[in-house]
Amino acid sequence: MKKLIATLLTFTLLIQFAPAVSAKPKGHWNAVKALQDQSIAVETRKGAMYYGLLQSADDAALVVQIAGPEDFTPHEISVRRDEVQKVWHARLRFGERNIAKGAWIGTGVGFVATIATLSAVAGKENADRAFGAVWFPVLGAGIGAITGAFWKKKHKKQKLVYSV
Repeated sequence: MKKLIATLLTFTLLIQFAPAVSAKPKGHWNAVKALQDQSIAVETRKGAMYYGLLQSADDAALVVQIAGPEDFTPHEISVRRDEVQKVWHARLRFGERNIAKGAWIGTGVGFVATIATLSAVAGKENADRAFGAVWFPVLGAGIGAITGAFWKKKHKKQKLVYSV
């Protein structure tokens, strides 16, 4: 009985202290100021996410030149320090395509189609269908690569620098 009471008291104390520990900020605002002229991702307290180049940062706010899908836009956004939730280093992917990823997905779909075709004609005498099904991964890879050429990569968050 004493073990049960001790376990419950320990569990209760851990629950009480957990919110205080998790509210501790990560990083320091000086680390954000040191990222001037580097690519960053900023999340505001309202949930808006901005990718771009940090133009300036001081104790009150930061100014980010917004990154579009192909290049930087002429637009800049100013975010007050108290509105910033998190700041990351970012990798801006201007015009990069997903050709390899599309080819791998197409190969997987073709492989599944091959398995399904071979399962469907397993007991039949016509082996030509089974031989043709072996080409499905190759066709899937080609179709996937073509699809990936039109599928652009998005900007990517990297190391977290600052968090409230």
